[in-house]
Amino acid sequence: MVELIRAFLLIFIAEMGDKTQIIAMTFATQYKVKEVLTGVFLGVFLNHGLAIILGRYISKLIPINYIQIMAGLMFVIFGIMSLRDEDVEDEEHKRNFGPVFTVALAFFIGELGDKTQLTAMTLAAEGNYPFLILIGTTLGMIGTSGIGILIGSKIGEKIP
Repeated sequence: MVELIRAFLLIFIAEMGDKTQIIAMTFATQYKVKEVLTGVFLGVFLNHGLAIILGRYISKLIPINYIQIMAGLMFVIFGIMSLRDEDVEDEEHKRNFGPVFTVALAFFIGELGDKTQLTAMTLAAEGNYPFLILIGTTLGMIGTSGIGILIGSKIGEKIP
């Protein structure tokens, strides 16, 4: 249970005000709250699930201190790359898929190499209960995204 709470708090704090919270807010101005929440859940669950599987597998092959160093380096590299690559999603592309799939895909791709994915991977490499870590990281993302979704839905009601 400690791993679930730790994972939740780390992700919740790290994601407050992050780009994915703003993305959730934006989607909520266009789509129903339930569709956005479902999409966020699916995208994050799959993304963090992949990270946790990799974290567990890699921790069997590589000592944890090397994993932590690699995670730190990847965080810096992906941070630099994200500063250079601020692509805005094409409006026409969004209309080709349903809202849930669009949101799930945006969150899955948006979280690749993000600090939360690397955190999930590192927690899984260090921890003993990967499923609890997955639940904690997913709930942390749902919590921060949920705040953004509520704000976005209120803004969406005011925009004609």
